[in-house]
Amino acid sequence: MSVENEHIELLAEVRSGDRASLNRLAALVWDRLYPFAFRTTLNHDVTEDVLQETLVSLLCGVDSLRNPARFWPWMYRIAWNKIRDRHRQRRLEASAEGRLLREAPRPDATGSVLDAKVREETLAQVARAVAHLSREHQDVVRLRYYDQLPYNDIAFLTRTTPQKVRVQFHRAKESLKTRLQMCGT
Repeated sequence: MSVENEHIELLAEVRSGDRASLNRLAALVWDRLYPFAFRTTLNHDVTEDVLQETLVSLLCGVDSLRNPARFWPWMYRIAWNKIRDRHRQRRLEASAEGRLLREAPRPDATGSVLDAKVREETLAQVARAVAHLSREHQDVVRLRYYDQLPYNDIAFLTRTTPQKVRVQFHRAKESLKTRLQMCGT
């Protein structure tokens, strides 16, 4: 097996169901993509998470690759998309949590520092729960709650009906309620 074509032969063996070849292919992908992902993320933990997600995508999509000679560009694209998803998620979490914390009432003369800290932690948990909602539910919650738009305006912006927006908002609230109850909030 030549080094430069090793991935092609391993890919054929993986497609035939050979688990040992899958392990060797995963190690080959990990070794080759780790420097690329680390240079982009500058964080070992994030790099490992991205590569694990990339390997899961490889495992799930190994049969969808039509041209084995395009394996490395395919793998780099998957890794790049995972890195972009990670950055996007971090930005969204930071903006949602930051908005909640900025809008949080501060302790007044009668409030205690402990009350303010509890409120801050609760708002952080709500922001994390919102971040776990589906994309559509996040959009509806942000437009309805943060921007305080009426259902008709949200429907116009999301190109749907006001009734569907109401249903999505209701389902998002139920999902948030369930998630927050699990957290003990």
